[in-house]
Amino acid sequence: MNRFLLLLASIIILASCNDNKPKEKDEAVTKPVNNADQMKNAVQDMEKQKEELSKLTPIPPDQLKTMAPETLLGAARTNLDANDAMGATLITADYELNDSSSATLTIYDCAGPGGAGIYSMQYLGLLNIKEDNEEEYTKSVEFNGTTAFEHCDKTTNDCAFTFFAGGRYLVTIEAANVSMDALKQAAAGLNIK
Repeated sequence: MNRFLLLLASIIILASCNDNKPKEKDEAVTKPVNNADQMKNAVQDMEKQKEELSKLTPIPPDQLKTMAPETLLGAARTNLDANDAMGATLITADYELNDSSSATLTIYDCAGPGGAGIYSMQYLGLLNIKEDNEEEYTKSVEFNGTTAFEHCDKTTNDCAFTFFAGGRYLVTIEAANVSMDALKQAAAGLNIK
C-alpha cells in the first residue's frame, strides 16, 4: 500500500509540472458555482493551515509512537517504527489480522517546513483526484468534519483511508483484504490529538 502513496505523490508532482497543457472539460467545471466556491474556500483554508503548520515545532518520534494503538481492527501491533527524516516525523505500525489480512497505520506530524510539505503533497494534492473504474477507485469523503480520502483496489480489496487529525497529523490506514467500512471504523476509534 506504500506503493499507492509513492505513486500518488509522483502523479501530483508530474501534474504540477505540466500546467501549460490545455485543460479538458471535466465534471468539476459543470457543477454549480456554489460548489466551486466551497471548494475554493476549502483550498484557501487548507493553504492557511499549511502556513500555520510550517510555524510549529515537530514532536519527537518517541512522542509520536504513543499514538499507535496496541490493537487495531482487533489485531495486536506486530511492529512499530519511528523516523525523523527531511524535517518530518512519522511512525508506521503493522497489525497482522490473519494469514491473508494485514494493516499498516502511518502517522505524519505535519509540523515544521518538512511536515507542511508532506501535508501539501499527500493531503492537499488529493483534493482534485477522483477516479472510479473496474479495478479501483479513489474519492474524497467527509470524516470528522474534514475531508478524507478513500482508495480501494476492487479486485484485491486492498484499501487505504487517509485523513487529517488533531490539527497537525496526517493519518493513513492501509490494509489488505479489509473493507473500507472497517478502515473507517478503525480510524474513528483512533485517539490522535
